[in-house]
Amino acid sequence: MSTPTYVKRADIGIYKPNTRLTGSVAQFKMGSKNDCMFLELAKQVRPMDDPKPYDWEKTKIIVKLGTVDITKMMAYFSPQLLYYRQVPEPLKLFHKTNTGSKTIELKWQEREYKGKTTHSYYLSVSSKQGSQDATKIACPISLDEVELLKVGFTRALEIILGW
Repeated sequence: MSTPTYVKRADIGIYKPNTRLTGSVAQFKMGSKNDCMFLELAKQVRPMDDPKPYDWEKTKIIVKLGTVDITKMMAYFSPQLLYYRQVPEPLKLFHKTNTGSKTIELKWQEREYKGKTTHSYYLSVSSKQGSQDATKIACPISLDEVELLKVGFTRALEIILGW
């Protein structure tokens, strides 16, 4: 009996395409030196049957995530707040760069859909470089995707801290 072959993923990808071409993708990746994670987002510009539905050239935003960013997001995903019926205030993480700034915002959202209330998180990232207009990309994150992110964040912290 042969041993199964597993493909090691290089990222956790959250893909949210739609037929209106207003979708997006968010990818969480380990840094090449295993000292951080990167969050990369891109807007959908073509239908999903196109080989390149997302614009990784013109609309991409990249944010470096350190241990504090990762742990703040993990804490925001904690179910304790929701268990006590406390909707958390949005989490905002601000990054200043040499040429501008980037802001990560996570929000809890409840929406009515086909007569039912749905729950999820909403990630938005904006980037402002110099005098240019800010670029913003948003991506909803479902509760099952949050569980995957928590596993990935935990593993990333173990790698970053050398545990």
